[in-house]
Amino acid sequence: MGIAMGLVLTLVGMTGFTFFFSDEGIWRSFQVLYIEGKLGSLISLGALLNLPVFFLFIKQYRYDRAYGLVSFSLLLVGIIALLKFL
Repeated sequence: MGIAMGLVLTLVGMTGFTFFFSDEGIWRSFQVLYIEGKLGSLISLGALLNLPVFFLFIKQYRYDRAYGLVSFSLLLVGIIALLKFL
C-alpha cells in the first residue's frame, strides 16, 4: 500500500509542478526535461509530497505503509541516479 501511495503522490507532484510552471504540455515537458538532463530534479520535487504522508503514517502507527514509502523513495533514488549517468 505504501509503495502504491508513493507512486501516486510522486506522479501527482510531478504532474502538478509541470502543469503550473510549464507552458507546454505535460508529456512534452517531460521529454524536454529528459533531453536537458533535469528529469531527475522533477522526480525529486514530485517525491516531496511523500514526506508529510510518511510522517502521518508514522503518527498513526502504520509502519508497514511507512516502510513502503521509504522503499519506493529508495527506488526513486536509484532511478534518479540512473538518469544522471545516462
